[in-house]
Amino acid sequence: MKVASIMATADGTLHEKEATMMTIEALRFNLSEEDVKKMLPLSNEMDAKEALLAIATMTDSQKRYVTAYLGTMMAVDGNIDDKEMALWRMISTICKLPTMNISDAIQYMSN
Repeated sequence: MKVASIMATADGTLHEKEATMMTIEALRFNLSEEDVKKMLPLSNEMDAKEALLAIATMTDSQKRYVTAYLGTMMAVDGNIDDKEMALWRMISTICKLPTMNISDAIQYMSN
């Protein structure tokens, strides 16, 4: 949630579609709406380095999901900002995420 928030606001604005996607994804993990409401403030308090370390230590399957999720997050508002793309690449490099393009990310998330 921390890294998704960073990605969503990389262009300077948290768009409604980005916020909705974050909520829907949390609900897919069987969190209640109440839990989701609690998570965002808690994730804002989390240190970005701590969040990146958590991602870096995930399994390959989990990393593939994170890559697709972040790629889709930046595309969901219909505008892929250069800052978002640079951030996605940087996070992918730091966390050793699999290489994926936007189309692959969206396809993965739609499955």
